[in-house]
Amino acid sequence: MNNNYHKSLHKDTTSASIQLIELINDPSLIGEVGQLLKEYGNYMYGELGLIAGKETFFKELKNFPGPGYLPPSGTFEVVKVGGIVAGCVGIKKFDEESCEMKRMYIRPAYRGKGIGRLLCGHVIEWCLKSMYRRILLDTNAEMKEAVLLYHKCGFREIAPYCINENDHPVYMEYTL
Repeated sequence: MNNNYHKSLHKDTTSASIQLIELINDPSLIGEVGQLLKEYGNYMYGELGLIAGKETFFKELKNFPGPGYLPPSGTFEVVKVGGIVAGCVGIKKFDEESCEMKRMYIRPAYRGKGIGRLLCGHVIEWCLKSMYRRILLDTNAEMKEAVLLYHKCGFREIAPYCINENDHPVYMEYTL
């Protein structure tokens, strides 16, 4: 793990052991990550009241992780804090020069502790070593903390590049 990103974590998280694990290197985590992503779906479609994309999200979850998250064109990363799965993020190929950051989620108890910044930093590092020239993502304005995090990590808002049928989509990119 890059020490620059490790240093950005708050003290209450750094006292616990932090691991960043590529899912392909520990398939035993698939069940736990599946549960984490169900929590993410409940957060988006329950707590936030988003509507569009719900069927696609849960259908993809049934076949998780799927071929899109496999190297060399993609990956899926898991963060464990003190042995507990605390968050995750995926990278999928979008086109020859672009990938898409997907399924970034951090459990509520671990938010505000620098884990999102750690994951964003890792995605950027991973993509710098790959064939990609930019990282795309779509999110929703209702996810205020996520949008703020992406801005802080160097993403900028762009015109729509995919379909997001929710009421307040936000499209972003990071140029490598």
